[in-house]
Amino acid sequence: MQMFDEDHASRYGLKEAIVLHKIIFYVLLNEKDGRNFHLGKHWTFNSREGWRNTFKCFSYEQVWRSLKSLEKKGALVSNSFNRRAYDKTRWYSLSNDSMGEAKASSYWKKAIRNSVKPNYKTAITNCKTATPIPLDNNIITTDPF
Repeated sequence: MQMFDEDHASRYGLKEAIVLHKIIFYVLLNEKDGRNFHLGKHWTFNSREGWRNTFKCFSYEQVWRSLKSLEKKGALVSNSFNRRAYDKTRWYSLSNDSMGEAKASSYWKKAIRNSVKPNYKTAITNCKTATPIPLDNNIITTDPF
């Protein structure tokens, strides 16, 4: 599994290439699944702490600087589509050039085609970050009493 594109590392820096790689995956997956469509683009979002947890090998500041650098260099765009004004979660999408490059890539075509969409229909939760409880009718096979 590829962690980043060497061309992106040369163009944007190593940390930025790693962050960009993950965002490309999330944006293309959201496009495939028809999620988070605003202003003609598919987006991904996370809180600052959520991004930090996604990239555990980087400090909070490194992740934030990488996102800002990718925006400044034209690889990413950001916006806010939050329902509440106090929610400062940033949304990220690919610039038109980055999107065109990703869509032309055989690596990304294969990665998105082979990605497995989780089945959230069995989840008994309203929490967006929770993982679903698997539906297994054979959990209890004998009477415990």
